Amino acid sequence: MRTGIDLVEVARVEELMAAQSGLREQVFTPRELAYCDRRKRAGEHLAGRWAAKESVLKSLGTGMGPRMEWTDIEVVNDRGGRPRLRLYGEAEAVARSLGMHHIDLSLSHSGGLAVALVVMVCLPTAPDTAAPAQTAHPTEGDDRHEA
Repeated sequence: MRTGIDLVEVARVEELMAAQSGLREQVFTPRELAYCDRRKRAGEHLAGRWAAKESVLKSLGTGMGPRMEWTDIEVVNDRGGRPRLRLYGEAEAVARSLGMHHIDLSLSHSGGLAVALVVMVCLPTAPDTAAPAQTAHPTEGDDRHEA
């Protein structure tokens, strides 16, 4: 098992988004932005997703790698509203190399703070082969995978 946790100030994320043109689109996918922008307190939801992305990077043990993009990590909600993670590109490749079998996410926000906890379950892999990531419910027409 590998874990990652991150805590951010909602106001700090809101300030960064307002101060840096294009940062929202660099960090968040169109689906994440649409979800958050529909919410009464969009900043809290954006901050939660920011913390989730940081938590994934910590669980991978890489930080933001040279070929990684923030949008390689996406928070989506299942039909019941529970947040789930989808990994793409280099983030997905690193997770596969670690033998990722399942990744789980918990988000919360209160008192001007947002927190995310990620738990990644990895299966042992042979030295030259990586176990495939769990790929339930890929997006139609999209070869990226949900974990």
